[in-house]
Amino acid sequence: MQQGSFRFPDNCPDADCDFLVTYQASGDNNVVFELRGKGNWAGVGFSGDDQMPDTDILICVSDISLSGHYYATGRRTPTRTNPTPSAVVISDQSFNNGVVSCRITREVNPGIQNFKDLDQQQFLLGAIGRLAGKNVPKKFTIRAQLMESFPIITHSQQRLNLHCFLFCFSGILMTLAWTLFAFVGLFTARYMRQVWEPRKLLGEKAWFTVHRTLMTVTLLLTIASTIFIFVKEDGWSDDKGAHPFCGMVAITFAVIQPIMAAFRPHPGEPRRNIFNWTHRIVGFIALIMAVVTIYLGLCLYNEDVGRRGLYAVIAFYVGELCVLLFEVYLILSKRSKEKRTSQVNNGGHDSNPDVPFCHPCWSKCVADHNPTSGVKLNKTKVSVSDVRK
Repeated sequence: MQQGSFRFPDNCPDADCDFLVTYQASGDNNVVFELRGKGNWAGVGFSGDDQMPDTDILICVSDISLSGHYYATGRRTPTRTNPTPSAVVISDQSFNNGVVSCRITREVNPGIQNFKDLDQQQFLLGAIGRLAGKNVPKKFTIRAQLMESFPIITHSQQRLNLHCFLFCFSGILMTLAWTLFAFVGLFTARYMRQVWEPRKLLGEKAWFTVHRTLMTVTLLLTIASTIFIFVKEDGWSDDKGAHPFCGMVAITFAVIQPIMAAFRPHPGEPRRNIFNWTHRIVGFIALIMAVVTIYLGLCLYNEDVGRRGLYAVIAFYVGELCVLLFEVYLILSKRSKEKRTSQVNNGGHDSNPDVPFCHPCWSKCVADHNPTSGVKLNKTKVSVSDVRK
């Protein structure tokens, strides 16, 4: 049996922590928890992973009648175990100056439904908050998950550290892939091809070589990130909300891109324009879904971090919208310029085929419009001597 503490912010003095729980062995089969938090309630949970579902929780509430054992089946308000089992004993409870505290003694392995065996590896989850309607501990002001990388009683510390590493490293790879490499790759393909012409790099046009390299790195990092998270979760997870589904959409579209590029028509071929637009649309969807996946991953790790990350996501999409509007402006400007150029090349004459243009060497140029046969041009050729006259 080991002893220790868990707090946030990290390394805060005991008296200044938003949340603090200390624990140590008591006898052969009990653990004593000292809970303290800024709010109407503070809770410490025990989970086999770093998520709320299937979590055994001890909660200390400003309303003494609500303190006790709770169980979370999902990412919603946990359900209280009523009456409180004899395996949980609450004492020394107080609520002063907005800070709630209490001491809770709990059996290591009560053998009761919804109670974790603390003699097995567990993650610590900590939370503080205020009371919602009907005095239900619900409104989270701060919530922390996976704040400790070791179990209460440790037999497999390395496995828990590996879980934390895989989760964090997967997020880092996805962030680098889609907010750095993919974004720069798209920028290069769209705006640098004319700037770098006619430079060559590795036998290809410079912009194309850079674009292909960056997008290949994006795909490889995305695949690696997906593998890491599948290893961490031991397969597919149905309790992670939309995060895994958005991630699979992003990686699917990312894999489609190089396959399409391998079979692209050569420039000037009839279907080249279809490929260009399909390539752009698929890439844009992959980028959007990847950023959504990253944000949802932040929310899974820590809701408070997710809320702060929302501003970055909003800023990203505002930037994407500005780029899209600029692209529309460029397309409309290009078409307008082509139309003006076409009119100039026609010498200012009406390009309508129903109106004939007469050469000065023709003495007659008559257009008779016949609804059934179209336009008839009656031309009478004259000699040079007639023209001179």
